[in-house]
Amino acid sequence: MEKTHLLWVATVMMLAACKNNGIAISGTVERDVDSLRIAAMLNDNGDTLLAKVPVTDGKYTWQGTVDSACILRIYYGEGDRDFYRVICEPGNITLNIPKEGEAYPSGTPLNDSITSYQDAYAKLEEKYNSLMDICYETPAGEKHDSIEQEMHDTYREQAKLMADHLNHHTNDMLGIYLLRGFQDYWYPEYIVETTKQILQNFPDNFWAKYINEFVEGRLRTYPGREYTDLKMATPDGGELSLSDVIPNNRYTFVDFWASWCGPCCAELPNVKAVWEKYHDKGFEVVGVSFDGDAEAWKNAIAEYGIKWLNMSDLKGWGCEAAKVYGIRGIPRSLLIGQDGIIIDKDFRGDALMKKMDELMNNE
Repeated sequence: MEKTHLLWVATVMMLAACKNNGIAISGTVERDVDSLRIAAMLNDNGDTLLAKVPVTDGKYTWQGTVDSACILRIYYGEGDRDFYRVICEPGNITLNIPKEGEAYPSGTPLNDSITSYQDAYAKLEEKYNSLMDICYETPAGEKHDSIEQEMHDTYREQAKLMADHLNHHTNDMLGIYLLRGFQDYWYPEYIVETTKQILQNFPDNFWAKYINEFVEGRLRTYPGREYTDLKMATPDGGELSLSDVIPNNRYTFVDFWASWCGPCCAELPNVKAVWEKYHDKGFEVVGVSFDGDAEAWKNAIAEYGIKWLNMSDLKGWGCEAAKVYGIRGIPRSLLIGQDGIIIDKDFRGDALMKKMDELMNNE
């Protein structure tokens, strides 16, 4: 009863806020549907249905009264992700719904900004993908390295484009709209102050809280920073903390993985090779599993011959490690010195072996 009452109150508040300004949304529909659902996005990332709009001869039109401080979801299917988003602003907004793929609104200032931003981002994405195709076909050598560097520069340019747009919209719905694209953003230093400002302006908004938490976590993985402790269960039912391990080893490699993650398991032989070479010289590994199934976790440890330490809270993506370190994709990893300072992160292939050879040979 209490939950129903709260939802009713939230809906009334949303509709009360949405009665100040007139809005019209129209466009063509290429999908095989006879109606669309229009819902107002709530602060908790849920939404409340405003209207069911018929599609006639491949077209639709909806007129309503909405406030500028909200986002609409235009549902074209029954799935909870079958929607496009529109920023509520007074005026006539066009959203043409294609047979497949993305669609962006236009017709009002903030919605036009979405389209211009996406156009600029798409050009950089096309450039990056083209470079990647060329890179795959180019033999190892100076030219290959040059192409890889250009790919890296293009990716960073995309990141700066995203940050620049977000930095200019900390106090309007375009900022909230854009946040969804920052779920695995690789340059949190570009937006750390911005996300704090957005959270201050929209303290109850799901995306403002979620991305701010992610940015703070991702910054905790940066080389030169002190590690943040984790404490979880071991496969035998005990408990283990990173602080139990790091002070007692010259180097500790923290491997964020899961039994269901193919790329993670593909990296295990590389980790094993380094562990076997340097374990007796003060190198330790702690596997932090994102598993949700204890048996699957334990079976993978046995299958891959993992002899190093392992721990998990068996909460999948809801685990403490994901929150603390801003992890939205695995594998991820940290190499930490005995002093607790992060040396480097996110090793793939033979990169860990090369790094440990370098560290051990320079001592």
